[in-house]
Amino acid sequence: MKISYFYLLFFSLLLTFSSCQDKDDQEADFSKIREIGYNYLNEATQETIIGDWRKAVVRKMGNGNYELLFNTNQDALLGPILLEIDGETRTVIKMYPRN
Repeated sequence: MKISYFYLLFFSLLLTFSSCQDKDDQEADFSKIREIGYNYLNEATQETIIGDWRKAVVRKMGNGNYELLFNTNQDALLGPILLEIDGETRTVIKMYPRN
């Protein structure tokens, strides 16, 4: 019986550590996506971003691409900057039009 509890505890800890690693890998991946998107923008557009661009919202889409959203000081008038980045080539494939 003690061995069963030991194995249960061991596998629980193993799963916990592996899920933490996946989360760290995803955050590193999202950081790279943010950097690619930010560098794609021209300097004048970069200056309109409010807050830290390194904390921009990233969402992985069903097709494997990423959506990246930057809030700007012109959001009320134009809306945020929204980019689509290819998941494989890591290049910006679309900048959605702002209002």
